[in-house]
Amino acid sequence: MPAGLRVGLVVLVGVMVVGSIGYVVFFDLSAVDAMYMSLITATTVGFSEIGGPYGPAARVWTAAILILGMGAALYSAFSGLEYAIEALVGGRRAKRQMSSKIERVSDHIILCGFGRVGRTTYRVLERESAEVVVVDVNHEKVENATLSGALAIEGNATHDDVLEAAGIGRARVVIPAVATDTDNLVITLSAKARNPDVLVVARAIDEETESKLFRAGADRVVAPQLVGGERLATLALNPNLAEFIDLVVSGRTVEFRVEEIIVAEDSEIAGRSLRDIDLRNRAGALVLAVGNLPDRLELNPSPGHVFSPGQLVIGVGTEEQLDRLRAMAE
Repeated sequence: MPAGLRVGLVVLVGVMVVGSIGYVVFFDLSAVDAMYMSLITATTVGFSEIGGPYGPAARVWTAAILILGMGAALYSAFSGLEYAIEALVGGRRAKRQMSSKIERVSDHIILCGFGRVGRTTYRVLERESAEVVVVDVNHEKVENATLSGALAIEGNATHDDVLEAAGIGRARVVIPAVATDTDNLVITLSAKARNPDVLVVARAIDEETESKLFRAGADRVVAPQLVGGERLATLALNPNLAEFIDLVVSGRTVEFRVEEIIVAEDSEIAGRSLRDIDLRNRAGALVLAVGNLPDRLELNPSPGHVFSPGQLVIGVGTEEQLDRLRAMAE
């Protein structure tokens, strides 16, 4: 309820209560007659005076109730009408403005679902300054996403028209992260049908759904429950290693980061081996893996590995170390 309408109703009720007390105390009306007299006066019904005829003092009191009560009622009516018009027109205007903003974005990420998993995913994407369009069927969750700074659409992401409104044809990644595996399967199928080149990173709830999502076209599948279970076991068995993994993966600190870098054709490391460029001493970063997607990555490459143009390099290190590695590779 808007503040103006709330204030108007409180004043109106207050006038009725004070007016009734005045009729009881000053003019000897019964409680029922006093309330009735206040009601017909404030609402301007205009019935005859209860317990009348009144003298000057009673009529002044009645006139005061009439003026204050009618003023409060009119104020409440106008506030309610303003709120209704704003909710109708303003809501449509906000949707048009949101649609216009989404139409201008490209190479963005469509996040389907803004529940617990979706909110956590969005916080990480926001920290990396990614352009995100959130899609959720729940109005409150869409409002929360908008307040968080995301572009957001209220709708069912399993419907093709909703994905079109989110810019599926221009998106680079779609993340189906709603609460049911069936919907995530449908979103994956629809996204790949609308944009075969889009990267789909899907959430799986049941373990058996992972294979189905891959068959539906998902490029990557994440099962939060399985990942959580593995992390719990790792923390219990090897807490020191788990802390290092936690630093790298969750981004709780900026001391260590993992980054993908593509070797440019004219870079200084193209055509040279890991041993020749002395990467460890010059950049300080570690090379975790190299390869050419979608082929299998080579983990922990040997010192004799020769970098080739277009090759993917996955490095780990501080932000400064990764900047030096990027400068050598690009």
